[in-house]
Amino acid sequence: MTRYHLLPALALLLSFSACKKDSNPSSNNGGSKDSTTNTTPPTGPTSPSGSGKKGADFSTNMAYGTWNGDIVALKAFWYYTWGTPLPSPSPQNCEFVSMFWGAANVTTANITAVQQLKAQGKAKYVLGFNEPNRSDQSNMTVSQALALWPQLESIGLPLGSPAADWPTRQWIYDFLDSCIAGKKRVDFICVHMYVGTDDNGFVQTLQDLYNKYHLPIWITEFATADWNATTSSANAYPPDQVLAFMQRLLPKLEALSFVQRYSWFSGDPKGPQLWSSALIDANGNLTALGSWYASYQPNTAIAK
Repeated sequence: MTRYHLLPALALLLSFSACKKDSNPSSNNGGSKDSTTNTTPPTGPTSPSGSGKKGADFSTNMAYGTWNGDIVALKAFWYYTWGTPLPSPSPQNCEFVSMFWGAANVTTANITAVQQLKAQGKAKYVLGFNEPNRSDQSNMTVSQALALWPQLESIGLPLGSPAADWPTRQWIYDFLDSCIAGKKRVDFICVHMYVGTDDNGFVQTLQDLYNKYHLPIWITEFATADWNATTSSANAYPPDQVLAFMQRLLPKLEALSFVQRYSWFSGDPKGPQLWSSALIDANGNLTALGSWYASYQPNTAIAK
């Protein structure tokens, strides 16, 4: 998704197994490793209380508040915008992660720009394509993604897989299995998980994916969603339930060593399907959910 403006059109079931978002692997775990990459667990700026896992994701066209102000308010250690270049003005003491959203982003100019960020110490990781299995997102076949992948590998930074709209989609299995067979490099798996409030099922899905590929996982979008809701009042998940879910889930994500990073997706506070997952309200202020997210594992060094 990119972000408040592209909610899925499909009315997906609300059971955990059907909610949107999203052979044994060989010993190379996703392809040969480039000697320039560093796959040790990421860390954020020095902070007495934060682990460095917690991130934020906002489009630079953010409708509520400002994208950079919202990231600062949430006390994130890292962020992305679904864009490739470093946006300005960027938050201080908070790591930007570049994304190649779709095929059109894979250009010589963008590759060069990210290589320059790498040389300047401003880019440490790269994220792959956004929901390529969906026609309303980057809409790519596995073959198309594989054909472009060597250009992303050439940047020489740890490289995250494309993120399907759910971690167990056949698209991502086919992509990762093809990378293993073709010795293409994938350093960590990116996942999107839009769910109800089953934190145990959420964790089990992650564990199953890790058991299959033995690669670190970044949860680059997750939230509670009721895709069938047509009004806010009809949403099955009121804010107090979403907050309780977050409070149960985030400590579990912190405890999972293979979950290297996570970033809650802040729903549209005016939209019926994700309003109760909003971190930022319609006036640009933190919601109760956003206040708790900001206070949990905070990056106390972040600043505008």
